[in-house]
Amino acid sequence: MKIFRADPCGFCPGVKRAIALTERALAKGTKVYTFGPLVHNERVVAKLQSKGAQSIEQLMDVDSAVLVIRAHGVSPRLIAEAKSHGFIIYDATCPRVRKVQELVARLGAEGRTIILVGESEHPEVRGIVAHALDPAKIIVVRGPSNIEQMSTVPEAVELVAQTTQSRANIQAVAQALLARGAEVNIHDTICDATTKRQTAAQELARQVDVMIVVGSNQSANTRRLAQICRAEGIPTYLVTSATEIDPKWFAGKETVGITAGASAPEEIIEEVCGRMTEDILKEQEEVQKEQEEVQTVTEEQQVDTAPEAPEEKEEETPQETPNAASEAKESVEELYASSLLTLQEGQVVTGKVVQVDNDGVLVDVGYKSEGLIPLGELSDAPFDNPEEIAQVGEEIKVSVLKLDTEGSLLLSKRRADQEEAWEILQKHYENAEPIDGKVIEVVRGGLIVYLGLRAFMPASQVGLRYEADLSHYVGQTLKAKIIELEPARRRVILSHRSVLEEEREAKRKALWAELEVGQIRHGKVTKLTDFGAFVDLGGAEGLVHISEMAWSRVRHPSEVVSEGEEVDVKVLRLDPERNRISLGIKQVKPDPWLEIRQNFPVGTVHEGLVTNILDFGAFVKLMDGVEGLVHISQLAPRHVGHPTEIVQIGENVKVKVLDINEEARRISLSIKQVPPELQISTPAEEADVDVAEEDASDAGTTESTEMNDEPETTEDE
Repeated sequence: MKIFRADPCGFCPGVKRAIALTERALAKGTKVYTFGPLVHNERVVAKLQSKGAQSIEQLMDVDSAVLVIRAHGVSPRLIAEAKSHGFIIYDATCPRVRKVQELVARLGAEGRTIILVGESEHPEVRGIVAHALDPAKIIVVRGPSNIEQMSTVPEAVELVAQTTQSRANIQAVAQALLARGAEVNIHDTICDATTKRQTAAQELARQVDVMIVVGSNQSANTRRLAQICRAEGIPTYLVTSATEIDPKWFAGKETVGITAGASAPEEIIEEVCGRMTEDILKEQEEVQKEQEEVQTVTEEQQVDTAPEAPEEKEEETPQETPNAASEAKESVEELYASSLLTLQEGQVVTGKVVQVDNDGVLVDVGYKSEGLIPLGELSDAPFDNPEEIAQVGEEIKVSVLKLDTEGSLLLSKRRADQEEAWEILQKHYENAEPIDGKVIEVVRGGLIVYLGLRAFMPASQVGLRYEADLSHYVGQTLKAKIIELEPARRRVILSHRSVLEEEREAKRKALWAELEVGQIRHGKVTKLTDFGAFVDLGGAEGLVHISEMAWSRVRHPSEVVSEGEEVDVKVLRLDPERNRISLGIKQVKPDPWLEIRQNFPVGTVHEGLVTNILDFGAFVKLMDGVEGLVHISQLAPRHVGHPTEIVQIGENVKVKVLDINEEARRISLSIKQVPPELQISTPAEEADVDVAEEDASDAGTTESTEMNDEPETTEDE
């Protein structure tokens, strides 16, 4: 087994600087504190603590003590408080982190909306957020799924990132924002040292059988290195020290790669390398010991059988000349032997299935005995019954695994399928042609797809949008492109997303070539938000703003449409440069205001529904898309303090049309001017109302009416 080390790995310049500042403070003999762990590595923190650097989580009053600000940085407020407590500040904030802090402070002062890609609980992220003028205007997200889950996104966004983030994650977040219609300004805040370590780890992971990542689980950049290696589809183990190494990890492996987080010291990396080297030497010694034991046993057997050697001299005695019968027998055996197929291990041949059972599959390949395919060598595809893969009488291709002098033959259909598949895959890869494969398993980080052999499809390459649960793909046949092919390492990486993107782009171009403002198109509602609904037109999505959904007021799009519903929409506006399509649903329905005067002539009385009440009056719905206002002065012939004294939301009332303004789409209504005989009668709340009370009520009403009639008459005069 060979060991390869990624270059670079281990301490980054920022971590080295933080440790150097702390040791310089310790050398002066003063009391030294660090606010929180200086770096995310337990060994480094313990070593500094043994020298006198104490980690604290809360400030206290001191006299001439040094406070070292950790490499991740802190808030400006904390530094100010530390000075007020008497601390001398040694700022070990990573220069790259400080630049991000300054950038966020500037953008915040300009009133920009900031989206920060990172881990919200990480000290670096908390420190960056604290530098914003208004922390409420900075949104922290982990990845694109957070963007997709947001009810609304800002129109314009300044995108920054935690310095240890991967560029792939930043790009994915940016794409998610663009898909939601946001304008995105990306700031490159990723640390160069982080990028180099991630790139080196990824390249090494593609060349070895197993990866070891050295560092702390508390370190974000160390965890991300492990994620990047696992995304390459190989076993990856994160260890904090050499004692965590398990020799079983390397069973059957030929090459091992080692990388380390930016806060992992060289001494731990060397210990891990040394431990692995010791394991390799130990394994080699055991193999050599076994070989020596076998040789010793063989020699002993030879000694034990030595006395029988003289009997072998009988072979040297003259033999009788074979007769004609024996010569004929030998001739027949030679002819039979020459008729048999000559096989070699690794050779691929065609044979006929003669038996299928739970022990395996027997195949006649023309050899002196039938060959056995163990169930484990039948197929890479999962199966419950071997007859799903091979049936009696069927001709199949098999690879010779092992044959011996006694005629035993061990075969593999799985490996023969792989060899054939490699040839097919090579052609598809060279011609950039998609290939169909069946999803057989969900694994960490993606899917296993069977196409004659097992291929890996990362989760990021499955669909156009991120999906947390990929289990529904199992059993499906997906068309995918081969984005990586390494026969030497038996490695195939697939992308279904690239096929979907090409198909979407082709549909998008075809759709845009047909689209015109004013067209009526048929589409499917794909997503609802607070501000509208997205509709797939068959190649591109358009937005139906909430104001364009119905002629009446809509509080939420779900009142009009639902996800998955098919609708007719009208194209209102097109913006090819920004790939934006504005749609309307209400425009495909008759506009009730076009015949408003014919349906509701001034002076006529109609029944309507109270939909909203404000201090100045009540809104009454006459029909879908037509609402009028009953001013508070038109609610009753008496003085009304608030509209709720007369009407309630949801109540049916009779109203008289006073005025219509088509241009402003306004109708003035009145309840008090509706003739009494046309008003909706309200049943008495109690059956046993006192007659005297009824008379008093009638009198009050009459008096109120008379008082109201007088000024109206004056106005008429």
